[in-house]
Amino acid sequence: MVDFIAHMLADTPVWVYVLFVFLLLRGIKARQPATVTLERLALIPLIFIVWDLYDLVVYRHLTPGIVALWVVGLLAGVVLGFWLIRPERVSRATLPRAINRQADYSALPLMMIAFAIKYVFGVLTAVSPQTMQQPAVSAAAVIAGSIFAGSFVGKFTRYLQCYFSPVRSLN
Repeated sequence: MVDFIAHMLADTPVWVYVLFVFLLLRGIKARQPATVTLERLALIPLIFIVWDLYDLVVYRHLTPGIVALWVVGLLAGVVLGFWLIRPERVSRATLPRAINRQADYSALPLMMIAFAIKYVFGVLTAVSPQTMQQPAVSAAAVIAGSIFAGSFVGKFTRYLQCYFSPVRSLN
């Protein structure tokens, strides 16, 4: 088992480690209130959507059923992410295209769980591609990836809603 883990870690591409550190740092940073530009807020959803679409196109046989699973998972994730951000804790910043947001304690766990799941399915794809072709395993990978990608899209959508909504009066 130790040999397998050592081999797996040694064969992991460098970009995966870079992505892990980036996500870890972003998740830790999200735990503090901050003023953040919309462009910065778009990075995490973009990373997870691109990563998920790449996995979908490269490792799955795209059938209407697989696409439907992905869309349903994405929409469920969007609802979850949208719900996680409380609009009363977000305001438009004075900086261009920026918001003031409170600490986001859900970002780090969501990113780390999403990364871990994607990593495990990636390793499974490398060591046992036939396992990933089994309908239940393939469906689990599609649904898990799309739910997490959708959750980050949902959070970003909520931030956009707060940015574009009229300034709220506290009276």
